[in-house]
Amino acid sequence: MDKLMVMTAVALMAAGAMAAAHEISAWKGETVAFEFNYAPKTTVTDFRPALEGLPAGFSGKIGLARPVKFEREPNSGEFITANDRILWGAEEPYLASGKARTVAFEVKVPANARPGQYRFRAGGEPVNLRVVNRVLPEPKDWKYYLDLWQHPWAVSRWENVKPFSKEHYAAMKPHWEMLASAGQKVITATITKLPWNHQCFDGYDTMVRHIRTKDGWTFDYSVFDEYVAFCQSCGLGPDISCYTMCPWKYYVYGEDEKGNELKILAKPGSKEFEDFWKPFLIDFKKHLQEKGWFDRTAISMDERAPEDMRIISKFIKEYSGLKIATAGNFDPTKFPEIDLYSYAPVIDTVTDEFLKNNAARIADKAKVTTYYVCCCPHKPNTFMESAPAEAFWCGFYPAAKGLGGFLRWAYNSWPYDPRHDASFGNWRAGDTFLVYPDGDSSVRFLELRNGIAAAEKFRILREAGEDPAALDALAAKYDCWSARKEAADLAPLKAETLAVVNRNPGEKVK
Repeated sequence: MDKLMVMTAVALMAAGAMAAAHEISAWKGETVAFEFNYAPKTTVTDFRPALEGLPAGFSGKIGLARPVKFEREPNSGEFITANDRILWGAEEPYLASGKARTVAFEVKVPANARPGQYRFRAGGEPVNLRVVNRVLPEPKDWKYYLDLWQHPWAVSRWENVKPFSKEHYAAMKPHWEMLASAGQKVITATITKLPWNHQCFDGYDTMVRHIRTKDGWTFDYSVFDEYVAFCQSCGLGPDISCYTMCPWKYYVYGEDEKGNELKILAKPGSKEFEDFWKPFLIDFKKHLQEKGWFDRTAISMDERAPEDMRIISKFIKEYSGLKIATAGNFDPTKFPEIDLYSYAPVIDTVTDEFLKNNAARIADKAKVTTYYVCCCPHKPNTFMESAPAEAFWCGFYPAAKGLGGFLRWAYNSWPYDPRHDASFGNWRAGDTFLVYPDGDSSVRFLELRNGIAAAEKFRILREAGEDPAALDALAAKYDCWSARKEAADLAPLKAETLAVVNRNPGEKVK
């Protein structure tokens, strides 16, 4: 036992923290995350998180979740904290007596690992890791369709660097690679400024310049091309969602030949709409075909009225043939003239009737049907106040309902300084982001990723026809309306889910 192990073990023993071993399971090839609460009975000095005794070929990291302040209710002035921001490898000068902290770690199991039991220590505490005799594919190969919207301009503001400079891309890289570790399938791109009317602390700008000359519109795709290529290099994609031809309040932006901004009210069906978007769609189609991206690109809209969607859908089909993606609160079977490649209903819309009406769509491999949560419901969700098991529930839920995956509007739309105050306006704290600046993860993101991995395991077992009765019984317990009850504790369901999907071949549910 090296000096660090001795120091850590002695410190923890002094605090009376030598509890029973933490039990976790993982498939071969999986990166599994785990958190545990640690509340020393006496002051622990020189606590240094470390993973000790990992077998050869395994890798991992450990950190303490720092407390982050936030308003309990938006604009209430009542502040509380949650242990959410994970600083991997950060040392602590001391842990105060009686002050609970969250220790988080993740372990990457090699795809060729020997199945069985492994023991190591995390922050001095014993861990039993059971490696299941199954292989989980790399996240890029998961069929789960994850769509968390990226916000490049939030990163440039935080780092105080020019958008899409070398420094900006370097700052984005760890965040985008962390997103890829959860199997992100969509690159969030913008084709006009302020597609959501500056609802975030940092406004979105456009990745495509619309320049009006005396001879008509011309387009500069240099940022768009560079950004898409960067995202692909980080492991995101293959789909590209372009926001939007129906921005909130209908304003679109361009510039004249001198670089002066043009602000145009372009309501669907209007002459201004046609004059702005027709030349773009024709030119954009040609550009995407030249780049080899046409088949993976969609014009995307967010919570737009079906009346606007009808007009825009017909317009896109006529002038480009591009795919259409949207999130909303309507049943697409009621609007058959709107041809949607990707549709994400808000969770309240995912009723038994919705699932029945859209059974053919959900089964269609050429279409994507996911779901989303945002500022609602209050529970289950991924807010700062949400229990970690809620994030897991959100990640697994589509597997239980036969949906393709999960959408959420804000991966990193940070408020002013989320490290110290996660509150933002009328939004519940945490609604606008899942990860922190400087490449820091969160407990919420780790648990969402755990839920997504469990959903992928569920799909693999389902397709293999293994113990369908057990899988059906588990899926039936994922009921949105039961989970929304304030008193509902989702931790037992998380534990049951992991027990079902982490079985060896031929092993029955206990």
